[in-house]
Amino acid sequence: MKLLAKTSLYYLFFSIPILILSGFVCYYIITKEVQDGNNELLLNRSALVEQYLKENDAVALQLITKSGEAQIKTISKYTPTAVTKPVFADTLILDKKENELAPNRMIKSNVSFKNTNYQIKVWRSTIEFDELVEGIFYLLVFILFFLFLISMLINFWVSKTLWKPFYNTVTSLKEFRASDNALPNFEITSVKEFFDLNDSLNAMMEKMISDYNSQKRFSENASHEIQTPLAVIKSKVDLLIQSENLKDYEMKLIAGIDDACSKLIRLNQSLLLLTRIENRQFTTTEKVSVEKIIDNSLILFDEHIKAHKIVVLKNIEEDFLINMNPDLCLILINNLLQNAIRHNIADGSIVIFIKATSLTIHNTGIEESLNMALLFKRFQKNSTSHLSIGLGLAIANEIAEVSQLSLKYKFIANKHRFTLAIK
Repeated sequence: MKLLAKTSLYYLFFSIPILILSGFVCYYIITKEVQDGNNELLLNRSALVEQYLKENDAVALQLITKSGEAQIKTISKYTPTAVTKPVFADTLILDKKENELAPNRMIKSNVSFKNTNYQIKVWRSTIEFDELVEGIFYLLVFILFFLFLISMLINFWVSKTLWKPFYNTVTSLKEFRASDNALPNFEITSVKEFFDLNDSLNAMMEKMISDYNSQKRFSENASHEIQTPLAVIKSKVDLLIQSENLKDYEMKLIAGIDDACSKLIRLNQSLLLLTRIENRQFTTTEKVSVEKIIDNSLILFDEHIKAHKIVVLKNIEEDFLINMNPDLCLILINNLLQNAIRHNIADGSIVIFIKATSLTIHNTGIEESLNMALLFKRFQKNSTSHLSIGLGLAIANEIAEVSQLSLKYKFIANKHRFTLAIK
């Protein structure tokens, strides 16, 4: 998950309960204020009725009782403390117009005037109050949703703007190659953390370029220095082999030295090749025809194929065109074919399938699957052949990786299958 999305998700998780809690608090406060206002109105009306009773204003009392919002009756006795403590209550009163019970808010108080005790009840319909509360509720929901939406948009915009230098740095890092001998140009930013990050990355990449160049020089020099004495040894051994004064035992010893020397030369060349591949020194790319390389490679290995009496079959649906370095493509396919020939059996077979997006090579061999954990590791040999140095598949896999290809192995129907395809 991207950092911006994760940040927005955290804001979402924390803002929703906060907004909901804020909504409940606002709703409670507003409804409490409205209810207090309603109670205050009832209290004023009750005080007005008491005033009419004190003034013995029969006309006003009759009008207010006829309105259906007050009731005055005499009682025999009352609790004196009730005079200062009116009681509020919610009740249902018959609405004569609608002929149904309607919710009302009522205040009840007891008063005494001229030795007469009165019980005063004043009520007011709460239908308008309920409608007001409902309107407030929907308004709060709309406001909270609108605030949530606005806050998310602002957070997304602010986060995207603030993190822009970071994403630019990541893009520059993806494009960085030590072999280019050039540092990326990071965006100048006023954010101290991003400035420190870019500064640290610059220092690290300078060290990487320096280390890369040192390693490259060492590999090239070491390969050159090793190759020269090996060539001398090889030439001297060839001269000894041509000597006519050697006995059979001595010939066998010299032949063993010659084989070891040849193997050491191949090993040195393979390790140098792996180093160059890892360091991305093969930069030239072009459209390469796999079918054409296969045909040329089969001609190259024709003697080995005939010597092992191997039957080669080709099944071509469409040419597999790869955009990669042509030299690496040649090495890759040669290694795969050489592996299929070297680890085959007498009177075996090799079947080559070429499609628009893949190359598959089936070959007979030992009737058990190869160890997948060690298959593409360096110096892992799956046969006892003295010609193998255990680097062929490692080099093939390394070339596939740097060329954005996948190299996979499967053991199906007693045949070993290697598939090269575009990722």
